[in-house]
Amino acid sequence: MIFRWLRARRRRAILERPFPAAWTTILRRLVKHVEWLSDEERARLLDWIAIFVAEKRFEGCRGQEITDEVRVAIAGQAGLVALGFPDEFFAGLHSVLVYPGDYVVPRSTPLAGGGELEWQEARLGETWNGGSMVLAWPRVVDGGRLRDGPRNVVIHECAHLFDMQDGEIDGIPPLPPAVDRRAWIATFASCQERFEQALDDGRTTAFDDYAAEGDGEFFAVASECFFQDPHRLLRHDRELYDLLMTAWRQDPRLRVPARAGR
Repeated sequence: MIFRWLRARRRRAILERPFPAAWTTILRRLVKHVEWLSDEERARLLDWIAIFVAEKRFEGCRGQEITDEVRVAIAGQAGLVALGFPDEFFAGLHSVLVYPGDYVVPRSTPLAGGGELEWQEARLGETWNGGSMVLAWPRVVDGGRLRDGPRNVVIHECAHLFDMQDGEIDGIPPLPPAVDRRAWIATFASCQERFEQALDDGRTTAFDDYAAEGDGEFFAVASECFFQDPHRLLRHDRELYDLLMTAWRQDPRLRVPARAGR
């Protein structure tokens, strides 16, 4: 109880300070979605950014400098997914690690005859159970400026954070109490099967085939498209769009222009 009271008091103090004009300029340059928000949504986003930047630790890796530009660009994109949740600040996230480009991590797998196969795997971002999010800065910029179609690494990793709130990254996020959880899961599985069948058939899909890596990746990649190019997702799979609208408690199609993600 005392912790919640102290946190609420600290956040009120943060919001009493004027939102820096320089941060508004950063948002206009690096988070294109901001220009499409209503006045009420924009005000809520700015409050969210101020609290997120104050409460999370940002760390530069391999020479990446952490500036207000980095903090605000990341917070601005993360805040878009939280618009449907007034008090959601991803409590399990403590630090954001930022690389100056794509990075590699060592991977290995055991071989049938003994020994291990080792290799280096390129990454754009990842989320760790220990409370860290890792991002490649150029990909953050591309996503915020909608330079890469429906892709957005910040939204992708925030989808994982949201997904794991009920225990694990399994493609099933916390759902509103009134939603029939079993029905949501069954319909989501059907959407996933249709997507994988489309890949097998060589048909065009709304988002890239990384979504086929697993349930959690399907939810995260679909969520990228949901926010970045909602009209595209709606054209390809209305049922999936409706499921994500239920999960995220918002309808970005109402604000994002039809050609924004092209």
